[in-house]
Amino acid sequence: MPTGPPTPVPTLVPTLVPTPVALPPAVLPNVPAGGPSEAQWAALRNCEAGGNYRAVSRSGKYRGAYQFDQRTWEGLGGTGDPAAATPAEQDARAKLLYSQRGWRPWPNCGRFLR
Repeated sequence: MPTGPPTPVPTLVPTLVPTPVALPPAVLPNVPAGGPSEAQWAALRNCEAGGNYRAVSRSGKYRGAYQFDQRTWEGLGGTGDPAAATPAEQDARAKLLYSQRGWRPWPNCGRFLR
């Protein structure tokens, strides 16, 4: 028969580690009705980046079809390199940006959204 107090059994507690997850475009807020047409968005992409979703500016600062800078991209909930994001995600985040600031984030090519 054992003597003395019983040996405590350690309790295991699961630890949750946050993992960044990109929101699918369907979860992003909708742009108000009456916004630019798909043809206007295509014209903006063509003007900004030749329609190339993987485009990177000469300086490396502006990336993707809509030439996001990293700060703007992250402010819209994006993670990682905008030029590495799917076309659907880039489109959704560009439309979200438009819903917040109109055509102004694209000072030269924004004319296609007016």
